Amino acid sequence: MKIILYSNQSFLVKKLRLLSNLEVISEISKLFDLIKNNENFIFIHHLDCSDDILDILNIVKENFSNVKLISLRNNTNSIEGCSLLKLGYKAYVHSMSNIAILQDCIDTVINGKVWIYPELMQFLIQSVPINDKQKNKLLNTITIKELETLELVAQGLNNNNIAKTLNIAEVTVKKHISSLFKKLNLKDRLALALYFNNI
Repeated sequence: MKIILYSNQSFLVKKLRLLSNLEVISEISKLFDLIKNNENFIFIHHLDCSDDILDILNIVKENFSNVKLISLRNNTNSIEGCSLLKLGYKAYVHSMSNIAILQDCIDTVINGKVWIYPELMQFLIQSVPINDKQKNKLLNTITIKELETLELVAQGLNNNNIAKTLNIAEVTVKKHISSLFKKLNLKDRLALALYFNNI
């Protein structure tokens, strides 16, 4: 899958050059030339390079039906992150993140899921009201261990921290999360967290 980076900041370009299939543009007009023959691509939009976020989003969405948008920001904030996710971006990432995090982000988006950093996940989780009446109904669907895992996912913990908290192997945590996805018909961790905090 082709990856296109819209940025003029050399530190970011140099770091992301380590990724295969990466094309860099510094002018949005070059976007059409690069992707007119590529239906599937990821567009990484470095927000600090332009003030025309909505214009770029509209251009990409109107002209390219199978685009996955990732936004990078030198100084992230949760409110902007929420807004961009609502607009259709699949990831919101700090531009100073290391290459492993950026690769994980891109891989997650390629697999059709949303990627967000832990603080934004926590912000989203805390903004959803909890309704305790539905938790008993949930228990009829999932096991106690899956519920414990679900609660920790809703707190924004990663698999390693969940495993330590529950004193189980990380592979077991992955199995519980996979089972939750299937039983609750959800696709990603954010959806699990929002589901838990909305019941």
